[in-house]
Amino acid sequence: MAAQAQSPVTVTSERELLILGAGLSGLLTAWRVLDVNPDVTVRVIEQSGRIAGDHTWSFNDSDITPELLAWLAPFIAHRWDRYDVRFPRRERTLNIGYCTGGSEGLRASVAPLIESGRLVLELGRTAAPEDFPGRAVLDARGYELRDDELPGWQKFVGRVIKTAEPHGVKHPVIMDATVEQVDGYRFFYLLPYSETEMLVEDTYFSDSSNLSENEIGARIDDYIRDKGWSDHRVLRSEKGVLPMMMATDRDERSAQIGLRGGFAVAATGFTVPHAVELADVVAQAVKRGGVVAAPGAVADFRRVHLRRERYARLLNRMFFRAASPEKRYIVLQRFYGLREGLIRRFYRNGLTLRDKARILIGKPPVPVNKAIANMSETAFIRRHRRTKGPHEHSS
Repeated sequence: MAAQAQSPVTVTSERELLILGAGLSGLLTAWRVLDVNPDVTVRVIEQSGRIAGDHTWSFNDSDITPELLAWLAPFIAHRWDRYDVRFPRRERTLNIGYCTGGSEGLRASVAPLIESGRLVLELGRTAAPEDFPGRAVLDARGYELRDDELPGWQKFVGRVIKTAEPHGVKHPVIMDATVEQVDGYRFFYLLPYSETEMLVEDTYFSDSSNLSENEIGARIDDYIRDKGWSDHRVLRSEKGVLPMMMATDRDERSAQIGLRGGFAVAATGFTVPHAVELADVVAQAVKRGGVVAAPGAVADFRRVHLRRERYARLLNRMFFRAASPEKRYIVLQRFYGLREGLIRRFYRNGLTLRDKARILIGKPPVPVNKAIANMSETAFIRRHRRTKGPHEHSS
Protein backbone atom coordinates (compact mmCIF):
# COMPACT_ATOMS: atom_id res chain seq x y z
CA MET A 1 0.00 0.00 0.00
CA ALA A 2 1.57 3.29 -1.05
CA ALA A 3 1.45 6.25 1.33
CA GLN A 4 -1.45 8.58 0.71
CA ALA A 5 -1.13 12.33 0.12
CA GLN A 6 -0.13 14.33 3.20
CA SER A 7 -3.30 16.03 4.45
CA PRO A 8 -4.39 16.83 8.00
CA VAL A 9 -5.80 13.93 9.97
CA THR A 10 -9.52 14.52 10.40
CA VAL A 11 -11.93 12.39 12.37
CA THR A 12 -15.37 13.89 12.09
CA SER A 13 -17.96 11.11 12.26
CA GLU A 14 -19.38 9.74 15.51
CA ARG A 15 -19.69 6.45 13.62
CA GLU A 16 -15.96 6.31 12.94
CA LEU A 17 -13.54 4.30 15.10
CA LEU A 18 -9.92 5.44 15.13
CA ILE A 19 -7.08 2.89 15.39
CA LEU A 20 -3.43 3.85 15.73
CA GLY A 21 -1.19 1.22 14.14
CA ALA A 22 -1.76 -1.02 11.10
CA GLY A 23 -0.20 -4.22 12.36
CA LEU A 24 -1.88 -7.54 13.09
CA SER A 25 -4.18 -6.46 15.92
CA GLY A 26 -5.04 -3.06 14.45
CA LEU A 27 -6.07 -4.51 11.09
CA LEU A 28 -7.87 -7.57 12.47
CA THR A 29 -9.87 -5.28 14.78
CA ALA A 30 -10.74 -2.93 11.91
CA TRP A 31 -11.74 -5.87 9.72
CA ARG A 32 -13.95 -7.51 12.36
CA VAL A 33 -15.61 -4.23 13.44
CA LEU A 34 -16.53 -3.43 9.83
CA ASP A 35 -17.82 -6.96 9.15
CA VAL A 36 -20.09 -6.90 12.20
CA ASN A 37 -21.14 -3.24 11.90
CA PRO A 38 -22.10 -2.22 8.35
CA ASP A 39 -23.00 1.33 9.43
CA VAL A 40 -19.58 2.38 10.78
CA THR A 41 -16.20 3.26 9.32
CA VAL A 42 -12.70 2.77 10.71
CA ARG A 43 -9.76 5.10 10.21
CA VAL A 44 -6.29 3.62 10.75
CA ILE A 45 -3.25 5.86 11.24
CA GLU A 46 0.09 4.16 10.56
CA GLN A 47 3.46 5.86 10.89
CA SER A 48 5.08 3.78 8.14
CA GLY A 49 4.12 3.92 4.50
CA ARG A 50 2.77 0.36 4.45
CA ILE A 51 0.22 -1.65 6.37
CA ALA A 52 0.74 -5.13 7.89
CA GLY A 53 4.55 -5.06 7.79
CA ASP A 54 6.42 -8.18 6.63
CA HIS A 55 5.58 -11.01 9.03
CA THR A 56 4.40 -14.59 9.40
CA TRP A 57 1.82 -15.47 12.07
CA SER A 58 0.89 -19.04 13.06
CA PHE A 59 -1.50 -20.75 15.46
CA ASN A 60 -3.26 -24.04 16.18
CA ASP A 61 -6.70 -24.14 14.58
CA SER A 62 -8.14 -25.24 17.94
CA ASP A 63 -6.91 -21.97 19.52
CA ILE A 64 -9.79 -20.08 17.88
CA THR A 65 -13.52 -20.77 18.01
CA PRO A 66 -14.99 -22.38 14.86
CA GLU A 67 -17.04 -19.26 14.03
CA LEU A 68 -14.06 -16.91 14.20
CA LEU A 69 -11.80 -19.42 12.45
CA ALA A 70 -14.23 -19.48 9.53
CA TRP A 71 -14.25 -15.67 9.49
CA LEU A 72 -10.42 -15.64 9.48
CA ALA A 73 -10.20 -18.02 6.50
CA PRO A 74 -9.19 -15.35 3.92
CA PHE A 75 -6.11 -14.58 6.03
CA ILE A 76 -4.96 -18.21 6.33
CA ALA A 77 -2.41 -19.06 3.65
CA HIS A 78 -1.52 -22.63 4.67
CA ARG A 79 -3.09 -25.32 6.86
CA TRP A 80 -1.68 -28.67 7.99
CA ASP A 81 -3.31 -31.45 10.01
CA ARG A 82 -0.25 -32.21 12.15
CA TYR A 83 3.17 -30.99 13.20
CA ASP A 84 6.40 -32.37 14.64
CA VAL A 85 8.59 -31.54 17.62
CA ARG A 86 12.18 -32.73 17.98
CA PHE A 87 14.33 -32.80 21.10
CA PRO A 88 17.54 -34.66 22.03
CA ARG A 89 15.48 -37.37 23.77
CA ARG A 90 12.08 -37.06 22.16
CA GLU A 91 10.59 -36.82 18.69
CA ARG A 92 6.86 -36.70 18.24
CA THR A 93 4.12 -35.95 15.71
CA LEU A 94 1.05 -34.23 17.15
CA ASN A 95 -2.27 -34.50 15.33
CA ILE A 96 -3.19 -30.88 15.97
CA GLY A 97 -4.22 -28.68 13.07
CA TYR A 98 -1.85 -25.81 12.37
CA CYS A 99 -2.40 -22.63 10.37
CA THR A 100 -0.27 -19.77 9.14
CA GLY A 101 -0.90 -16.45 7.47
CA GLY A 102 1.31 -13.57 6.47
CA SER A 103 1.37 -9.86 5.81
CA GLU A 104 0.36 -10.31 2.18
CA GLY A 105 -2.74 -12.26 3.21
CA LEU A 106 -3.67 -9.69 5.83
CA ARG A 107 -3.39 -6.86 3.31
CA ALA A 108 -5.53 -8.84 0.85
CA SER A 109 -8.16 -9.53 3.52
CA VAL A 110 -8.75 -5.85 4.25
CA ALA A 111 -8.29 -4.60 0.66
CA PRO A 112 -12.04 -4.77 -0.20
CA LEU A 113 -12.81 -2.63 2.85
CA ILE A 114 -10.24 -0.06 1.76
CA GLU A 115 -11.61 -0.04 -1.78
CA SER A 116 -15.15 0.47 -0.45
CA GLY A 117 -14.06 3.51 1.55
CA ARG A 118 -15.15 2.04 4.88
CA LEU A 119 -11.55 1.46 6.00
CA VAL A 120 -9.66 4.75 5.67
CA LEU A 121 -5.85 4.78 5.85
CA GLU A 122 -3.63 7.64 6.98
CA LEU A 123 -0.10 6.41 6.21
CA GLY A 124 3.27 7.97 7.01
CA ARG A 125 1.95 9.73 10.12
CA THR A 126 2.79 9.71 13.80
CA ALA A 127 -0.09 10.12 16.23
CA ALA A 128 -0.95 9.37 19.87
CA PRO A 129 -4.33 8.90 21.61
CA GLU A 130 -4.05 12.28 23.34
CA ASP A 131 -4.11 13.94 19.93
CA PHE A 132 -7.81 13.05 19.67
CA PRO A 133 -9.60 14.15 22.85
CA GLY A 134 -13.15 12.91 23.11
CA ARG A 135 -12.75 10.40 20.26
CA ALA A 136 -13.02 6.61 20.34
CA VAL A 137 -9.37 5.62 19.88
CA LEU A 138 -7.65 2.21 20.08
CA ASP A 139 -3.86 2.16 20.37
CA ALA A 140 -2.15 -0.66 18.43
CA ARG A 141 1.25 0.94 17.87
CA GLY A 142 3.38 -2.03 18.97
CA TYR A 143 5.03 -3.14 22.19
CA GLU A 144 6.78 -0.79 24.60
CA LEU A 145 8.51 -2.08 27.73
CA ARG A 146 6.66 -0.89 30.83
CA ASP A 147 7.52 -0.59 34.52
CA ASP A 148 4.55 -2.81 35.45
CA GLU A 149 5.43 -5.71 33.10
CA LEU A 150 8.36 -8.13 33.47
CA PRO A 151 8.90 -10.25 30.34
CA GLY A 152 11.30 -12.83 29.07
CA TRP A 153 11.89 -12.61 25.33
CA GLN A 154 11.18 -14.60 22.20
CA LYS A 155 13.37 -13.47 19.33
CA PHE A 156 13.93 -14.88 15.87
CA VAL A 157 15.36 -14.45 12.41
CA GLY A 158 13.65 -16.30 9.57
CA ARG A 159 14.22 -16.88 5.88
CA VAL A 160 11.82 -18.18 3.27
CA ILE A 161 13.96 -20.31 0.95
CA LYS A 162 13.34 -22.07 -2.34
CA THR A 163 15.38 -25.24 -2.76
CA ALA A 164 16.52 -26.66 -6.09
CA GLU A 165 15.27 -30.13 -5.08
CA PRO A 166 12.37 -31.14 -2.78
CA HIS A 167 13.39 -30.41 0.81
CA GLY A 168 11.54 -33.43 2.25
CA VAL A 169 9.73 -31.64 5.10
CA LYS A 170 6.09 -32.80 4.90
CA HIS A 171 4.47 -30.78 7.69
CA PRO A 172 5.58 -28.08 10.15
CA VAL A 173 8.35 -28.68 12.65
CA ILE A 174 7.42 -26.15 15.29
CA MET A 175 10.41 -26.98 17.49
CA ASP A 176 13.65 -28.63 16.42
CA ALA A 177 15.68 -28.29 19.63
CA THR A 178 18.35 -30.78 18.60
CA VAL A 179 20.59 -27.81 17.77
CA GLU A 180 23.23 -26.24 20.02
CA GLN A 181 21.62 -24.45 22.97
CA VAL A 182 22.85 -20.86 23.11
CA ASP A 183 21.32 -17.63 24.45
CA GLY A 184 18.60 -19.48 26.34
CA TYR A 185 16.30 -22.09 24.79
CA ARG A 186 17.02 -22.32 21.07
CA PHE A 187 15.14 -24.17 18.35
CA PHE A 188 14.50 -24.12 14.61
CA TYR A 189 11.01 -23.62 13.24
CA LEU A 190 10.14 -24.99 9.79
CA LEU A 191 7.03 -24.26 7.73
CA PRO A 192 6.90 -26.15 4.40
CA TYR A 193 4.85 -24.05 1.98
CA SER A 194 5.49 -26.42 -0.95
CA GLU A 195 7.88 -29.21 -1.88
CA THR A 196 10.61 -26.66 -2.54
CA GLU A 197 9.58 -23.56 -0.56
CA MET A 198 9.91 -23.29 3.21
CA LEU A 199 10.31 -20.86 6.12
CA VAL A 200 13.43 -21.65 8.15
CA GLU A 201 13.51 -19.71 11.41
CA ASP A 202 16.08 -19.70 14.23
CA THR A 203 14.23 -18.88 17.48
CA TYR A 204 15.35 -18.14 21.04
CA PHE A 205 13.48 -17.94 24.36
CA SER A 206 16.03 -15.65 25.96
CA ASP A 207 16.66 -13.43 28.97
CA SER A 208 17.84 -10.72 26.59
CA SER A 209 16.01 -8.75 23.91
CA ASN A 210 19.26 -8.16 22.03
CA LEU A 211 19.19 -9.68 18.54
CA SER A 212 22.26 -10.07 16.31
CA GLU A 213 21.10 -10.75 12.76
CA ASN A 214 24.63 -11.55 11.58
CA GLU A 215 25.26 -14.18 14.25
CA ILE A 216 21.87 -15.79 13.84
CA GLY A 217 22.15 -15.62 10.06
CA ALA A 218 25.39 -17.60 10.21
CA ARG A 219 23.67 -20.24 12.36
CA ILE A 220 20.84 -20.47 9.83
CA ASP A 221 23.40 -21.00 7.09
CA ASP A 222 24.95 -23.85 9.11
CA TYR A 223 21.55 -25.47 9.74
CA ILE A 224 20.55 -25.27 6.07
CA ARG A 225 23.88 -26.78 5.02
CA ASP A 226 23.61 -29.59 7.58
CA LYS A 227 20.13 -30.46 6.27
CA GLY A 228 21.37 -30.68 2.68
CA TRP A 229 19.50 -27.61 1.40
CA SER A 230 22.56 -25.61 0.33
CA ASP A 231 21.31 -25.30 -3.26
CA HIS A 232 18.65 -22.70 -2.58
CA ARG A 233 17.79 -19.05 -2.90
CA VAL A 234 16.32 -16.72 -0.29
CA LEU A 235 12.91 -15.31 -1.21
CA ARG A 236 12.27 -13.23 1.90
CA SER A 237 13.64 -12.56 5.40
CA GLU A 238 11.99 -11.48 8.64
CA LYS A 239 12.90 -10.91 12.27
CA GLY A 240 11.20 -10.14 15.55
CA VAL A 241 11.53 -9.65 19.29
CA LEU A 242 8.40 -10.45 21.32
CA PRO A 243 7.67 -10.30 25.06
CA MET A 244 6.80 -13.49 26.98
CA MET A 245 5.29 -12.14 30.18
CA MET A 246 6.59 -13.49 33.50
CA ALA A 247 4.76 -11.09 35.82
CA THR A 248 2.65 -7.96 35.76
CA ASP A 249 0.63 -5.80 38.11
CA ARG A 250 -0.73 -3.70 35.28
CA ASP A 251 -3.98 -2.09 36.35
CA GLU A 252 -5.06 0.74 34.11
CA ARG A 253 -8.08 1.19 31.87
CA SER A 254 -6.25 1.99 28.66
CA ALA A 255 -7.55 1.18 25.18
CA GLN A 256 -4.25 -0.38 24.07
CA ILE A 257 -4.59 -3.51 21.94
CA GLY A 258 -2.17 -6.06 20.50
CA LEU A 259 1.23 -6.44 22.14
CA ARG A 260 1.05 -2.86 23.38
CA GLY A 261 -2.01 -3.82 25.38
CA GLY A 262 -0.46 -7.01 26.76
CA PHE A 263 -2.53 -9.32 24.55
CA ALA A 264 -0.32 -12.30 23.73
CA VAL A 265 -0.28 -15.90 24.93
CA ALA A 266 2.27 -15.59 27.73
CA ALA A 267 3.76 -19.09 27.54
CA THR A 268 4.05 -19.27 23.74
CA GLY A 269 4.19 -15.73 22.39
CA PHE A 270 1.33 -16.49 19.95
CA THR A 271 -0.52 -13.30 19.03
CA VAL A 272 -3.24 -14.34 16.55
CA PRO A 273 -5.64 -16.09 19.00
CA HIS A 274 -5.90 -13.09 21.34
CA ALA A 275 -5.94 -10.60 18.47
CA VAL A 276 -8.92 -12.40 16.90
CA GLU A 277 -10.77 -12.75 20.20
CA LEU A 278 -10.24 -9.12 21.11
CA ALA A 279 -11.26 -7.98 17.62
CA ASP A 280 -14.59 -9.75 18.13
CA VAL A 281 -15.00 -8.30 21.64
CA VAL A 282 -14.59 -4.80 20.20
CA ALA A 283 -16.88 -5.52 17.25
CA GLN A 284 -19.68 -6.78 19.49
CA ALA A 285 -19.27 -3.81 21.85
CA VAL A 286 -19.59 -1.42 18.90
CA LYS A 287 -22.70 -3.30 17.78
CA ARG A 288 -24.28 -2.84 21.21
CA GLY A 289 -23.17 0.68 22.07
CA GLY A 290 -21.57 2.36 19.08
CA VAL A 291 -17.91 3.21 18.54
CA VAL A 292 -17.73 5.01 21.90
CA ALA A 293 -18.06 1.59 23.59
CA ALA A 294 -14.86 0.23 22.03
CA PRO A 295 -12.22 1.64 24.47
CA GLY A 296 -14.13 0.46 27.54
CA ALA A 297 -14.58 -3.01 26.06
CA VAL A 298 -10.79 -3.28 25.58
CA ALA A 299 -10.11 -2.22 29.17
CA ASP A 300 -12.67 -4.66 30.56
CA PHE A 301 -11.34 -7.53 28.47
CA ARG A 302 -7.76 -6.85 29.61
CA ARG A 303 -8.77 -7.65 33.19
CA VAL A 304 -10.22 -10.96 32.02
CA HIS A 305 -7.11 -11.66 29.96
CA LEU A 306 -4.69 -10.96 32.82
CA ARG A 307 -6.60 -13.34 35.10
CA ARG A 308 -6.65 -16.09 32.46
CA GLU A 309 -2.92 -15.76 31.83
CA ARG A 310 -1.88 -16.02 35.50
CA TYR A 311 -0.86 -19.68 35.26
CA ALA A 312 1.01 -19.11 31.99
CA ARG A 313 3.00 -16.33 33.65
CA LEU A 314 3.88 -18.75 36.46
CA LEU A 315 5.21 -21.23 33.90
CA ASN A 316 7.30 -18.46 32.37
CA ARG A 317 8.82 -17.63 35.75
CA MET A 318 9.69 -21.31 36.18
CA PHE A 319 11.20 -21.35 32.70
CA PHE A 320 13.14 -18.08 32.66
CA ARG A 321 14.13 -17.83 36.31
CA ALA A 322 14.23 -21.38 37.74
CA ALA A 323 15.71 -23.31 34.79
CA SER A 324 19.32 -22.76 33.79
CA PRO A 325 19.53 -21.42 30.21
CA GLU A 326 21.42 -24.38 28.74
CA LYS A 327 18.88 -26.86 30.20
CA ARG A 328 15.63 -25.06 29.41
CA TYR A 329 15.03 -27.41 26.50
CA ILE A 330 14.40 -30.18 29.08
CA VAL A 331 11.27 -28.32 30.25
CA LEU A 332 9.78 -28.42 26.74
CA GLN A 333 11.08 -31.94 26.07
CA ARG A 334 9.12 -33.13 29.12
CA PHE A 335 6.03 -31.07 28.26
CA TYR A 336 5.74 -32.59 24.79
CA GLY A 337 5.63 -36.03 26.35
CA LEU A 338 2.26 -35.25 27.94
CA ARG A 339 -1.12 -36.24 26.49
CA GLU A 340 -2.10 -34.61 23.22
CA GLY A 341 -5.39 -33.33 24.64
CA LEU A 342 -3.58 -31.48 27.40
CA ILE A 343 -1.19 -29.91 24.89
CA ARG A 344 -4.14 -28.79 22.77
CA ARG A 345 -5.85 -27.25 25.83
CA PHE A 346 -2.60 -25.56 26.86
CA TYR A 347 -2.35 -23.69 23.57
CA ARG A 348 -5.95 -22.49 23.65
CA ASN A 349 -5.64 -21.43 27.32
CA GLY A 350 -8.19 -24.00 28.43
CA LEU A 351 -6.25 -26.01 31.00
CA THR A 352 -8.19 -27.76 33.75
CA LEU A 353 -6.96 -27.82 37.35
CA ARG A 354 -5.89 -31.42 36.75
CA ASP A 355 -3.92 -30.31 33.66
CA LYS A 356 -2.15 -27.59 35.62
CA ALA A 357 -1.18 -30.03 38.34
CA ARG A 358 0.01 -32.58 35.78
CA ILE A 359 2.37 -30.05 34.19
CA LEU A 360 4.00 -29.24 37.52
CA ILE A 361 4.13 -32.62 39.28
CA GLY A 362 6.62 -35.41 38.72
CA LYS A 363 10.38 -35.21 38.53
CA PRO A 364 10.97 -31.46 38.28
CA PRO A 365 13.00 -30.23 35.30
CA VAL A 366 14.02 -27.20 37.40
CA PRO A 367 15.57 -27.00 40.91
CA VAL A 368 12.82 -27.17 43.55
CA ASN A 369 14.21 -24.30 45.62
CA LYS A 370 14.27 -21.99 42.58
CA ALA A 371 10.78 -23.07 41.57
CA ILE A 372 9.39 -22.26 45.02
CA ALA A 373 11.18 -18.91 45.07
CA ASN A 374 9.37 -17.87 41.86
CA MET A 375 5.87 -19.16 42.65
CA SER A 376 4.42 -15.86 43.88
CA GLU A 377 3.90 -13.24 41.17
CA THR A 378 3.55 -10.46 43.74
CA ALA A 379 6.77 -11.42 45.51
CA PHE A 380 8.55 -11.75 42.15
CA ILE A 381 7.59 -8.19 41.19
CA ARG A 382 8.48 -6.82 44.62
CA ARG A 383 11.88 -8.52 44.55
CA HIS A 384 12.61 -7.24 41.06
CA ARG A 385 11.75 -3.64 41.97
CA ARG A 386 13.83 -3.82 45.11
CA THR A 387 16.91 -5.02 43.21
CA LYS A 388 16.47 -3.21 39.89
CA GLY A 389 14.54 -0.06 40.66
CA PRO A 390 11.28 1.02 39.04
CA HIS A 391 12.78 1.97 35.67
CA GLU A 392 15.39 -0.73 35.21
CA HIS A 393 14.78 -3.93 33.25
CA SER A 394 16.92 -6.88 32.31
CA SER A 395 17.75 -6.85 28.61
